[in-house]
Amino acid sequence: MTDSVLEAASNLFAEKGFHETSTDELASRLGISKPTLYKYGSSKAAILQAIVRRNHKRALEEANRIAAGKAPPLDQLHELFRFHTHFAIEHRHEVRIIDGERHRLTDRDEIDRLAGEYLAYIKSQITAAQKVGDLRDDIPLELFARSFIALALGPGKWFVEKKKGLSEEEVVQANWSLFMHGAARVGK
Repeated sequence: MTDSVLEAASNLFAEKGFHETSTDELASRLGISKPTLYKYGSSKAAILQAIVRRNHKRALEEANRIAAGKAPPLDQLHELFRFHTHFAIEHRHEVRIIDGERHRLTDRDEIDRLAGEYLAYIKSQITAAQKVGDLRDDIPLELFARSFIALALGPGKWFVEKKKGLSEEEVVQANWSLFMHGAARVGK
């Protein structure tokens, strides 16, 4: 599936919602016929699946790139946090779709596998940072990892909508500070 199809679909799904967007509207936005649209995907659901898959793969590829750098666990988490926040700002439509429409996927196995691998990476870095004393170890790991993702993604969407006079990097650093003040071991 081409990036232009996925981008147009992302924008429409974010604007109108998945169910409210027709394939006629999508084809019109792309300047192609409906039969041509179906050459890119067998259905609107297949296009949604491709959007979610692409973004989960991006996150996993970034995690693999960071892991290959062999930085200390807390530095890897910081770099991943930065990626998440910038991604949420730059790809806000896709993030909104993943948050709001993922439950509509008919084939969740691949997406669940990708999300599971990604979450496992975050958990492994949290655990490694806990072992060296950089992070608290009294928070359930699943909650810790999901809170990390939520804090990194959530304010990024807010930043785009409100533009409160902060740069993207200021948003990253402020949110990282919030994460660390709640997550860091006292005395660190």
